[in-house]
Amino acid sequence: MPAHRSDIPLLLRGLREPLNIDEERWERLLRIARASGLHARLAETNLDRAPMTDAVRRHLLSSARIAAYRAQMVRAELFHLTPLVDADFPVIVLKGGAYLLQRRAVAQGRFVSDVDLLVPAAHLRTMEHRLRTAGWQPEKLDPYDERYYRDWSHETPPMRFPGHSLEVDLHHAITPVTGSLAFAPASLFERSEPIPGTPFRALCAEDQVLHACLHCFHDGELDLRVREVVDIDGLLRAFAGREGFWDRLLERAAELGLQRPLWYGLHCAWTWLECPVSSTVMEAVPAPSVLNRTVMDALVPLAMFPSDPDFPPPLQVRLARTLMRVRYHLLRMPLRLLVPHLARKTLRRLKARLDRRAEAPADGAP
Repeated sequence: MPAHRSDIPLLLRGLREPLNIDEERWERLLRIARASGLHARLAETNLDRAPMTDAVRRHLLSSARIAAYRAQMVRAELFHLTPLVDADFPVIVLKGGAYLLQRRAVAQGRFVSDVDLLVPAAHLRTMEHRLRTAGWQPEKLDPYDERYYRDWSHETPPMRFPGHSLEVDLHHAITPVTGSLAFAPASLFERSEPIPGTPFRALCAEDQVLHACLHCFHDGELDLRVREVVDIDGLLRAFAGREGFWDRLLERAAELGLQRPLWYGLHCAWTWLECPVSSTVMEAVPAPSVLNRTVMDALVPLAMFPSDPDFPPPLQVRLARTLMRVRYHLLRMPLRLLVPHLARKTLRRLKARLDRRAEAPADGAP
């Protein structure tokens, strides 16, 4: 096994308990943790709890401070958004923003790159208008990409306030409307919970877990997404002690047709992070076929785990990521839409490449 592969189980253990390793091992571990976006989580578990040299401590402390700074930026962005939220329709904060506002342990050391809001589709234009009026500006897109967002996706084009570093992604569903697992999102709002001290709401516990599983395995490419399995593990640990949680989670997954992403989420969290998922729960979720499970067990770690930072990803990793990217596109759109969509995107990339070559100065030109 390559050295960096043997360090990955150690990294996953270091997210749960302090490590007692030498500086050379720490150096390798920090590099693959940084590649996975897990270095601040590693700091949360090990700073002031694990024996380490001053050099290692400085690296971990820096990671923890960067994560804390980004968390503060998210809180500031949500503060600026607060005046736009009225009681006329619910506004749900998704993922990292919700974890922060709810003070969940899973938010500690978690890097947040944007603010995700979910509003009912009937009020999407209203919320978008409020954002524009308040100064948020949408990303400039060509007509085709604008249509893609409006007709086929589950969100509007990203918006940004001038001078702010975080984007706001405005959603009207948590699955692409053309996706294989699309469902009517009305019950997400019905079951959502208020976040005390704010006008925002959050998904209920079961829906937060299902959304994390869905986003990890069905609504995103799997490259280096091990951090999302860490999210799933953290949510499950936070909710496991609630009376009736597991029964409600299983019922909700069946109701929304999200049993497959839930199975993958539970399986990886239990296999990689020793998440306390009972065999009774695992057996209650319909498992993929033996063939699908074998293929996913082979491809998912290759796609999600970081490769050796000193070398380009090996062929098997590149192949796994390509195959998982194909899976992602097939789950996101039916073939009748996907084939022309990918053909158009490919032709546009080729044209952009040719244009850059044409604009490049000839060899020897001043």
